[in-house]
Amino acid sequence: MKVIGIVGSRRRDSTVDLEACRRIFLSVYKDGDTIVSGGCPKGGDKFAEIFSKEYNIPITIHYPDKSKLDPEKLKKNAKWAYAEINFARNTLIAKDSDVLIAVVASDRKGGTEDTVKKAEKMGKTIILVPEDEFDPYSI
Repeated sequence: MKVIGIVGSRRRDSTVDLEACRRIFLSVYKDGDTIVSGGCPKGGDKFAEIFSKEYNIPITIHYPDKSKLDPEKLKKNAKWAYAEINFARNTLIAKDSDVLIAVVASDRKGGTEDTVKKAEKMGKTIILVPEDEFDPYSI
């Protein structure tokens, strides 16, 4: 049994992206596997929750821990303060994953890329879902 992490850019939230992610997910999933993700309402995190419900697969969601927001950083730069707790959440996802499926944006920036880099450093298996990877007319 393994834990499959699913993450992705909020900009990759289309039906085509969902189906590309699903195809890859189903190619690695085996009975007894579980899912881990980050709880974002768009992109790969949303896909993880969809797969969990559709296939009745247990899921662990690591939401950003708002109790760890630094009040001083929040006053000075709220965007950075939130990025800090999001990056901490990404570490948990990378740590928990045996295999990480990442629905990456073309610029390879942000939280998804942070999770990918952390998973790489931990020696995890990473499968990228690049843009234009999926041909919806092939099904």
